[in-house]
Amino acid sequence: MAATVYEVLPLEANLRSQPRLDPKNILAQLKQGQHVEVLPVLEDQPKEWVRVRADLQGTPVEGYVKAYLLKAAAQQPVPPPPPVLPSIPEAHLTPLHPVRIDNPDLRAFPLNDPKQPGRAGAAPEAKAQELGGIVDYLKVERAKRYRRTQSATFCNIYAHDYCLLAGAYLPRVWWRAKALTQLLQGQLVAARYGTTVEEYNVNALFNWLEEFGPDFGWRRTANLTELQQAANLGQVCVIAGQRTNLNAPGHIVAVVPETPSHKATRKGDAVSVPLQSQAGATNFRYGGRVWWTGTQFRRFGFWIHA
Repeated sequence: MAATVYEVLPLEANLRSQPRLDPKNILAQLKQGQHVEVLPVLEDQPKEWVRVRADLQGTPVEGYVKAYLLKAAAQQPVPPPPPVLPSIPEAHLTPLHPVRIDNPDLRAFPLNDPKQPGRAGAAPEAKAQELGGIVDYLKVERAKRYRRTQSATFCNIYAHDYCLLAGAYLPRVWWRAKALTQLLQGQLVAARYGTTVEEYNVNALFNWLEEFGPDFGWRRTANLTELQQAANLGQVCVIAGQRTNLNAPGHIVAVVPETPSHKATRKGDAVSVPLQSQAGATNFRYGGRVWWTGTQFRRFGFWIHA
């Protein structure tokens, strides 16, 4: 029997873990025109809610959507063939000087300390230990590179550095539109600041993770327990929040492996607050709270990189 397929009517619709309006139960935002599979009605399901299964960047996620936000799809969606395009390379500026965590003047450039650690282990336990070593090396609570100023904080710099040392690409700079067009045409393009690449803040990084993240090994989840388990297995994990006011700074944190003295918060077996490491208004190696459900954030997401 063919599944009943509906599509999203507004520009965005919240997919929720329970059939009630609560900022803490939002799983993800579905986009206008996105198709969802309607699931059988549960016994205690309110009539004004529809239980659906949606695709979240390749990950199936089940949740609830207000019924008036959906309409029956005109026809069953046919997945388009994957586009055959040239690979888009990572964008990195080439530093002319040493870039260290004690230098606050070269934040657009990647770290290049010969002594900086990496993540080369084969076993999950080794990878998780190496991620902990990266957190310790970056010294986020006192390194000048991440120290807030009167007008700026540097959560995106710290997240970039953490991912860089772990071997996962998260842009510090990214290709501008004309450069992307040239790259897709197979041309060689050098990274030149302000000409072919530009700096990315967290609001832009959120869009990048949605649009380009899967091409660079990122997958999305809506499950905090899965997110923390992945970090504990030595995978690179981040939470990103895009601000409602795009002129205000977004926020991004690394979700890091638990240690004997630093743990995620759980309710039973489910993670309610993953273990985070961040720069920002406050810099800390280990800690965190549920910050992404605040009304100042229009969208948020959890991503995992193997």
